[in-house]
Amino acid sequence: MGIGNIFRAFQPKDKVFFVLFNKVADNLVEMSKEFHDGMMEFDLNDDSLLKRMSDYEHKLDDLTHEIFVQLGENFITPFDREDINMLTSGLDDIADYIYASAKYIYLYKSPQTAAYSEFSLLIYKACLEVQKAVVNLDGFKNPGVVKEACIKINSIENIADDVLSQAIVKLFETNDPINIIKVKSVLDYLEIVTDKAEDVANTIDNILIKYA
Repeated sequence: MGIGNIFRAFQPKDKVFFVLFNKVADNLVEMSKEFHDGMMEFDLNDDSLLKRMSDYEHKLDDLTHEIFVQLGENFITPFDREDINMLTSGLDDIADYIYASAKYIYLYKSPQTAAYSEFSLLIYKACLEVQKAVVNLDGFKNPGVVKEACIKINSIENIADDVLSQAIVKLFETNDPINIIKVKSVLDYLEIVTDKAEDVANTIDNILIKYA
């Protein structure tokens, strides 16, 4: 390996990682927006929403794989490798559970409930804050903006917990065991999405504490 190649191998690759993180965050916003729109105009006989969620999930899997490839190829990273691993996995989990939520709505032929659209709006808002946090994490130039976004994500997760509790109370009042099983399963997946967003916020918070 020539001197030039050795020098380049040890140059910081911040741009590579943050470009990929931003792409992931952008796709999560698009995915969650389409999911919310789909819940607002839900048609159980039209599975095009499920196909779009699957496409997004595959696209985000590819981006996740690319980040891990870069992690293996680059000696110098913008922050700790373990934190990059956790952030990457956390972002991917958000996409996985959005897709899982959509999948089980269609597999169970679950009737639409008001809670589905409430959750989908919270998920979209959480993804917008994730995007804001990721964009402003680059270079640690705007730690206050990142911190504020993380706080909002935590608040959204708390609201989601309340939505879940209220939805389950109403669900049990239906006295329909089969429907209760189906809908509760979907509600659990939807609530997990907000949990995963909170995990991402906590990871970003820890990165800020170490480096900002």
